[in-house]
Amino acid sequence: MKRVLVLAATTSVLALSACATETVPTCRAPQTYEMAAFSAIISHNEAAVSETLAPGLLQNAFISRDPMVRSHVWGSDGNTRGTVTGMLSQPPLCIFDDPTFAATEASRQILVYPQRAYDRIAPAPGTPLLDAPLPYGTYRGDYMSCRFEQTATGWKLADLCGYRMPGVTG
Repeated sequence: MKRVLVLAATTSVLALSACATETVPTCRAPQTYEMAAFSAIISHNEAAVSETLAPGLLQNAFISRDPMVRSHVWGSDGNTRGTVTGMLSQPPLCIFDDPTFAATEASRQILVYPQRAYDRIAPAPGTPLLDAPLPYGTYRGDYMSCRFEQTATGWKLADLCGYRMPGVTG
C-alpha cells in the first residue's frame, strides 16, 4: 500500500513539473482575416489591401499611393528582399502570437515566418521557452510582425506589418 501511495505521489509530482515547464510553441496557420490581408498584398490588389487596413493615417497614405508605403509593401525596382511581399511570398507561413505585445480585445500582434526560415532557426522541440523566447532570427530577414486592430467591420491590419509613419510617435 505504501509503495502504491509513493508511486502515485511521485507520478503526480512529475506530471505537475512537466506542465510547469512551457516549451517552445508550435506555429499555426494564418487565421481567415490574416490570410485575407496577406492574399491582398501578394496579389498586388490595391483595393483589397485598402479594405484589409484599419482606418487611419496609414490607410490614407496607402490609398494616396505614398511611395514609402508602397516600397515597404512591394519593394522597388524589382527588389522585394525584406519587404512584406518578400516575406509573404515564401509559403507556407508559420504564425505565432507575439509574446512581447500585450494583446487586448481591440489589438493583437503576430509574428510571421516563412516556414522554411522558421525551420532553419527554431530551437529544438521541447526546448524550454525560458531558454529560447520568441522571436527567433533577424527581423525582416527571417520574420516580420503584423499588428491587427478590431474595427466595426472586423480585424484589420493596422501597421502593414511593421511600417512606421514618419513623424508619428507611439
